[in-house]
Amino acid sequence: MAGLIAKLKDVVVSPDALRHALAHAWDSLIVWVVAAVVTAVAAAVVGGLLLYSNVGHKLASTPPSPPRTTSTTSTTLDFPGYFTMLDQLTGRFNEREEFLGSLKGKKVRWRGYVSYVRNSDRSPLQIALAITPTPSDASRMGLVYFGEDMRVRLFALQENDSVEITGTFDSENWHTPYVQGDTIQLLRAAPTTPPAPAAPAR
Repeated sequence: MAGLIAKLKDVVVSPDALRHALAHAWDSLIVWVVAAVVTAVAAAVVGGLLLYSNVGHKLASTPPSPPRTTSTTSTTLDFPGYFTMLDQLTGRFNEREEFLGSLKGKKVRWRGYVSYVRNSDRSPLQIALAITPTPSDASRMGLVYFGEDMRVRLFALQENDSVEITGTFDSENWHTPYVQGDTIQLLRAAPTTPPAPAAPAR
């Protein structure tokens, strides 16, 4: 019996058996590490593909957003039409404010009649041109502001001259629209009043 135990003891603790056990454990460890790395890489690749697929699907199914309205957008609303719209919105304050907001920053091409030209109260470098939809209609007026470079042309205008202006609507005052002017064109000069006949000599 003692001999059997001694033989078993030699087998268990022999250097060859120990080397074989360590080699087997090392091989198993390498296999587990490689398997874990391969699994992690595969999971990352599959997850990335799924994410890309979902994002791509989302982007494809999202309808394109409408183009933003910029300050260069024009409006077809003419000068008399502006006041006609205000008349229709009398007493409807919210809708009138929305209407005014919808015009702000838009390009206009308006025709009207000269009421007066003078230096601007807003800036010493601007000239204010007041126009009305019809001759001598002082109750409905728009103010068009031009730069100092337009001084000579503007001060050459006469009351009731028919003009066409282009510019950008820039007003928060619904009663008197403000326009930052770009161009002005004289369409028709105001009719000249014939001189009064001289009184007969006595």
